Amino acid sequence: MFGREFLRDAAVILAASFPVLFLCRRLRLPQIVGFLVTGIAIGPHALGWLADAARVEGIAEFGVVLILFFVGLQFPVTKLFSLGRTALVGGFLQMSLTTGAIAILKMAVGSPWNEAVFYGMLISVSSTAVILPILSARDEVAAPFAKRFLGISLFQDLGVIPLVLLLPALATTSGGGPSTLAVATRVAVAIVGVVILVAGARFAVPRLLDQIVRLGSRESFTGGVFVVVIVLISLAEEAGVSAAMGAFAAGIVLGESEHVHEIAATLSPFRDLLSSLFFVSIGMLLEPQTVLSRPWVILFAVGAVLLIKALFAHIALLAAGTSPRTAFRAALALATVGEFSFVLATAGGRLGLLPAESQQTFVAVAVVTLTLAPFLLMAGPRLAERLSERVEGLEDDSGHHGPKLARHIVIIGYGLNGRSVGRVLHDTGIPQVVLELDPERVALARRDGVRVIRADATGPEALEAAGVANAAGVVITIQDPDGARRATRLCRHRTDSARIIVRTRYVHEVEILRQAGADEVIPEEFETSIEIVARVLRMLHVPGNILATQLRLLRDEGYLRLRDPQGKAKEGRRLSALLAAGTTDLFLVMPETAADGVTLSDLRLTDLHVAVPAVIRDGNPIAPVPLEFISQAGDTLVLAGAHEDLAAATARLEALRAAGSVEVESQNERQLTNSD
Repeated sequence: MFGREFLRDAAVILAASFPVLFLCRRLRLPQIVGFLVTGIAIGPHALGWLADAARVEGIAEFGVVLILFFVGLQFPVTKLFSLGRTALVGGFLQMSLTTGAIAILKMAVGSPWNEAVFYGMLISVSSTAVILPILSARDEVAAPFAKRFLGISLFQDLGVIPLVLLLPALATTSGGGPSTLAVATRVAVAIVGVVILVAGARFAVPRLLDQIVRLGSRESFTGGVFVVVIVLISLAEEAGVSAAMGAFAAGIVLGESEHVHEIAATLSPFRDLLSSLFFVSIGMLLEPQTVLSRPWVILFAVGAVLLIKALFAHIALLAAGTSPRTAFRAALALATVGEFSFVLATAGGRLGLLPAESQQTFVAVAVVTLTLAPFLLMAGPRLAERLSERVEGLEDDSGHHGPKLARHIVIIGYGLNGRSVGRVLHDTGIPQVVLELDPERVALARRDGVRVIRADATGPEALEAAGVANAAGVVITIQDPDGARRATRLCRHRTDSARIIVRTRYVHEVEILRQAGADEVIPEEFETSIEIVARVLRMLHVPGNILATQLRLLRDEGYLRLRDPQGKAKEGRRLSALLAAGTTDLFLVMPETAADGVTLSDLRLTDLHVAVPAVIRDGNPIAPVPLEFISQAGDTLVLAGAHEDLAAATARLEALRAAGSVEVESQNERQLTNSD
């Protein structure tokens, strides 16, 4: 039976993948490369562990269904409206220009126009699954070039869907095949079918999932999700839509559900496991002997693909308003052939759009470009430095250069941290200039009344325009670690007097940034731990002076260890005695709280073993405080007691007054006592 053979093939594929994946991990190569190499090794054209080509194609088709489901799950309809100009304009131009250039080259060597255009489509798609983990490992996901890359790749991933639907039109020839009208009808039916299926499922599926979630069984939820997917795929096939499009519709429906995160967590192990079947099956289609017989052709094709993709991606990004250096680095990330190219190749192969010889060349080129991806990203920063960077914002509205700045503060990056610094400097009248690359943040800075220069701070032109040489200080807040290091180094080369303060995410970046020239480095990872400690101590009502001392000791100890891991911290005061003893705290009475307009006796703080030795009203202390003293909004109560008692008293005082307030309850209790 096919089912038994399919299970055997899957077992062979997964068993063979583990040693190759281990080797790829050791060599720091992408996992997809490992899957492709596994397929090449065990395929019909090498070891022959899976010799039936028909079964290999069946596994590939199954992989297409899985991948399109996860595309729909990860990119729901709402994301279409958040792509922005870079993705829409840049993505469309990148795919169009690349497809056209590759098609012209293929037709120049004698390929029919439809096969040439299809081959251009294959090459135009870039890899997200390979590049994104590399960016994460380099901590560059938040870098400007990475955001541009992700925008373009998202457009490409979504663009695969209409391309799959339109492939039959390319397969139409004068010598046979379906007519153009038949293809258009089929495409229209597919689109309408998917729309109707998604619309109906979006109404029914959330209600079904809600009922399943109420059962409280994880197994039932997992089974319910699988049932939804299988039913939607079956309905799609009954409506004349392919199983792949049905899977895509199922992904969209589940991606719009409020349970999408739980669904993703449930299915992610299956995604990584089952998607490997697809990439291994693609590798099995490659004939190593054919590739080895013409290595120079493959090398030329790889060079041409990398050059053409990087060139037209760079042009498209510039047209979308990206700066030259950022566009160049994003273009290098887009130069590889993507995993969804294999999805198109599988669909087009069934239509005769990819001859055997072209298929071999395509798979070989894809494997090599994916293998070269880490090296392309590594070379990006140094190559980008050689490009000239445009600087915007040097002139005022009248076209004249603004006043020359001196003893000012340069803020590099206008995110949350940069904006906070800028706001304080603006309020205190200290001159400042902001360097920012993102156009939205540049517009925000201008609305805030801040002088801003739109340029890449890792280039000398931007630092020259910002007057770093005459600045009193530089504050670097960008999220790109490599960019922060380069900006720090360039700033230090231009000034010895300015104090450079750098924000970074991780502690391990501190020493690197210090060596680059930073005077102070603030690691968010460490400062967050300090803030947590501070909030815990405030919760325990530790006095302010003790709190400040402890935080200072912790900060000094932490930064001492960052500078010298072998150094020993000085011992500070222990808090145990302070926590065991009593302390005092201040409480500001707010309107409409339990303490507003109520006597101290009605608050019954003595029941909590908390005393009120003094009250501050209008800046004047009142002590001792009579029990019939009525506290009012704006008063500051001095509380004395143990830490846990102060916490309970604060909770009572902060409670909002409602029907049945403290005062009413106290009056009722006094009336009952008098009547007794």
